Amino acid sequence: MTVIQREFYRAARGPTPSDEDWWTLILDRASGRLFVRHEWQAPRHSGVDEFEIAEFLSEEGAARDALVDSVFRVPADV
Repeated sequence: MTVIQREFYRAARGPTPSDEDWWTLILDRASGRLFVRHEWQAPRHSGVDEFEIAEFLSEEGAARDALVDSVFRVPADV
């Protein structure tokens, strides 16, 4: 397996339950590339964007906060 991926955030996009955005952290072990893939689905528009980690972390938003929380979360009992 050369690619490891982990979804870290999902959000509603539109009026129907299937209209969603989701973000995945991806490590391509073959190239050593670590990046975020943002995918979205809506009736009239769907797509995919990829962001280098530095670019993604420089933007504010719930998806960025979810990634930071999932990577650096400290359990409450520590």
